[in-house]
Amino acid sequence: MGTACPKRVILTRSREDIERDKPLFEKFGFEVVPLPLIKTEPIDFEPPKEKPHFVVFQSAKAVRYFLNKHSIENARIVAVGEKTKKALEEMGYKVWKVPQENTARGILELFPQGKGETILIPRSEQGRLEAIEGLREKGYRVLPINVYRTVAEIHTPKRVEDLLSGGGFIVFASPSAVRGLFANLQKDKAIRLLGRLVVVSIGKTTKKELEKFGLEPNLIPTKPLMEEVAVKIHEYWQRNCLS
Repeated sequence: MGTACPKRVILTRSREDIERDKPLFEKFGFEVVPLPLIKTEPIDFEPPKEKPHFVVFQSAKAVRYFLNKHSIENARIVAVGEKTKKALEEMGYKVWKVPQENTARGILELFPQGKGETILIPRSEQGRLEAIEGLREKGYRVLPINVYRTVAEIHTPKRVEDLLSGGGFIVFASPSAVRGLFANLQKDKAIRLLGRLVVVSIGKTTKKELEKFGLEPNLIPTKPLMEEVAVKIHEYWQRNCLS
């Protein structure tokens, strides 16, 4: 990336997430270019018949997809992250606790050693297993239930090429978004175009997914929050991109 890289950032999450995140970057004067590479879709499901002692929601999407079909009664609700907490409160539910960290480790730290209590976890079909496995090891009966899946959003190759050719930054917030790009473009072409951009990776799993395709991110914010990402991109631009 040259010393006069444009103040432009390509966001690759779902359309609704991009729309929500745009102001965070526009506040610093960035042109925000939407390139949604993933979208979510509901999965048909039936909740377990037994009533859980706890319900853990790890995303606002899990809240929406689960509670649009089923209600929660007499269970303590854990919300991972303030956005998840807000989504629950908007649907009329009181949140019992929010982990200090938006991670599996944060969830595990909330729960003492269990005695067979039941924890329901509505989740993405592609969700990670650390929290489920960790809670089981602590003595809980964990009931994961897939309520939605993430799939690639497909565009015309020319549209994707045109958007990537404008320079600036591109933000990958999940391994699914990385795979979404390569579902839209041939590998060699995608790598060539990304070479003209500052590649931003949110989280270690996203970094690992980029590395599978032979790519090393230029910037890895320490906190997996879009507010933090916007600040770090602005600081990077000030250090490296001013002519």
